[in-house]
Amino acid sequence: MKKALLFVSCFFALSIISCSHKYYTSSFFDQQTVHHKIVAVLPAEMVFTGKQPENVASDDIAKIEEYESKNFQLALYNSILRHANSRKYFTRVNLQDIVITQKLLQEHNISVRDAWTKDDKELTAILGVDAVVRMRIQKQRYMSDLASYGISAGRQIIYNTGWKIPLPYVANRTNDIYASCDIVSNNQTLWNDNYKGASDWNTPSNVVIENIADNFGQHFPYKRRK
Repeated sequence: MKKALLFVSCFFALSIISCSHKYYTSSFFDQQTVHHKIVAVLPAEMVFTGKQPENVASDDIAKIEEYESKNFQLALYNSILRHANSRKYFTRVNLQDIVITQKLLQEHNISVRDAWTKDDKELTAILGVDAVVRMRIQKQRYMSDLASYGISAGRQIIYNTGWKIPLPYVANRTNDIYASCDIVSNNQTLWNDNYKGASDWNTPSNVVIENIADNFGQHFPYKRRK
């Protein structure tokens, strides 16, 4: 597990260097949600693909996925609350306290991983909410943070020597990141936001998590003008 914890610090030591996102809202969102009063944020589904680090067991990777799942859940919960009200808008639904959500899932023997695929109607009934918020994070890994840093350092050294001959470009991104966030009710997607970015070695994991969650929190619907 010690290696796994080291992997956490390395795997997520990312810096978003480019990103794009767009979001969708159902044409009948207001009609479909007119009676909604409370929604719950679920643990985020985590998918790690690409070149995995050596000497890290699959069980440890699974533990890391579940650990980061809760981190993203908390970050999204906080982001929605942070952007809930402004000078122009207010959010017309309440957000179920994340501790209550986690407690209810545990009481019904629904693990973090189970929550990723559990039927939405069943989850809304268990949690006593009108809709659930799902998030999915996929990381396509290309290289280690150390390798990414080495490429960056090499470029800087060559630049400092005054080398004038053009060199072929070598990408140093560690991951491509694909993230999506959905509001689901009665097994219908009422709202969806997508995020795509590339990353390198240079920023702590909490910054990456906050960047992704903040994008979704800003666009979260259920808003009305004051």
